[in-house]
Amino acid sequence: MENQVTGTVSVKTAISLFLVTAMISVVLSSCQPSADSGSRNREPGDAVPDMGNGSSRKEVFPGWENPLAVLVLTGDQHGYLEPCGCSERQSGGLARRGDLLRQIREDRGWPVTAFDVGGTLDEQRVNTLQSRLKFSTILDGLNTLGYQGLALGKEELMLGGTELYSEHASLESKDGFDVPFLGQNVTIFGTKDLGTPKDYRIVEVGDVKVGVTAIVGATTHEKLEAAGVTRNEEELRIDDPASRLPEILDQMKEEGATVFVLLSHSTIEESTQLAQQFPQFQVVVTAGSAEDPRKDPVWVGETLLVQVGKKGKNAAVVGIFPENELKFQLLELDMDRFENLPVMRDLMASYQTTLENRYPELIEDLTVSTNSEATYVGADQCKKCHTFAYSVWSKTRHAHAFESLSKGREGQEATWISRIHDPECLCCHTTGWDPQRARRSESGFASMEQTPHLAGQQCENCHGPGSRHVQFEQAWKQTGELTDDTRSARADMRLTLTQARENVCNRCHDLDNSPHFDFDKYWPKVNHSGRKD
Repeated sequence: MENQVTGTVSVKTAISLFLVTAMISVVLSSCQPSADSGSRNREPGDAVPDMGNGSSRKEVFPGWENPLAVLVLTGDQHGYLEPCGCSERQSGGLARRGDLLRQIREDRGWPVTAFDVGGTLDEQRVNTLQSRLKFSTILDGLNTLGYQGLALGKEELMLGGTELYSEHASLESKDGFDVPFLGQNVTIFGTKDLGTPKDYRIVEVGDVKVGVTAIVGATTHEKLEAAGVTRNEEELRIDDPASRLPEILDQMKEEGATVFVLLSHSTIEESTQLAQQFPQFQVVVTAGSAEDPRKDPVWVGETLLVQVGKKGKNAAVVGIFPENELKFQLLELDMDRFENLPVMRDLMASYQTTLENRYPELIEDLTVSTNSEATYVGADQCKKCHTFAYSVWSKTRHAHAFESLSKGREGQEATWISRIHDPECLCCHTTGWDPQRARRSESGFASMEQTPHLAGQQCENCHGPGSRHVQFEQAWKQTGELTDDTRSARADMRLTLTQARENVCNRCHDLDNSPHFDFDKYWPKVNHSGRKD
């Protein structure tokens, strides 16, 4: 088989494990927006205007002449239904992934299917009610886009055998659902007779029969063991990933498969070793790559090692040509080449409606005790003494952060889907939440009906809950006595510029949401200290 790639490189021989391992250490930036070029008001199927470098939609697959079949491969989505973060030009999202599949299927007329290597949820939030609702939404979305299998990865398995089987049973009963869980070395409730996860799947893509199987790697298994997920093997067991692969390969071959794909939810090193050990796989798809992998293909002997990246920003596309010749392209799902597929926007609207309907449960699930004497009181309490600071804050975007969840940016009003019941948005657009964990303090914002005084990004998100400070300041005004408690409460609220720079602003203005955040440029816009520095 001749290994061909997109671009100037046409033939690759075996790559050593050393080279693959060295590649992992490359440091890549997070969530970088695409260059701003091209119209934002195109119709699906229109060619992209010249971007200044000769690039256009017609050149997305240069040199690809009528492939026999196309595989779209993704994974490590980590909960990102949309482009990672709030910046308008960031890449990714199910809606753009859908347009990529539409372009391949409809514009080009190529037979195509898709598989995911797992990691659909955010590991830090996987056991929340919102993540379980999101998991169902993601599965619905993958099915709508034409996926034909999801490998069980670390995050899916962290849901536990009971939750996975319940989800499988619910989805299996839906007409037209065809995205089975895959995992040949994963067993739920001690038997493979439950129908999930499947050992493998044979799919016909055009005239090509593709056999797909999936494994959970040893490193992933170790992490699950450390987290206690596989403590009860009668509920969830993970075996040696390589032990049954010869048997699986034989079964897929007997059923007529001519192209073999391994979805490997493991490290790149482990996936490389499996590619070396089982060269019968023409394609090995690995989890655990960099957020933005190298676009050059990686070959392990005659096997294409596919890295899909993280957060849904990219999609890997493999073309299958006569004589099982393979071509590869890693596509960044940017807004210049890919539209938002309407049916995926409908899915997001449905998801937000589900969050609204389940909102009381969501808030209860996400509320944590802080064991603090102080509670959140709102900016109206602060302005009674801090008049200058309040006057500055009230004119900033921080003061109107909640409104942006209901209206979107300027120009988006007609198509915007409200996020006012989405905790993963509320945590940076209201007061009294942990932005990184999306958890609510007992006295934090709950809703506009219950806590309207805590809407927006207010003083206390930076300075801490203010009830104790207010209490002692009021006592001082009445008695004129400056007590140690008053001094302590003042000290608790004090925030230095260094603290803000290093530990506060970046909780919301992180690489996902503000990839170009520069404290020194942003601070003058919100400086409420009364000083210019």
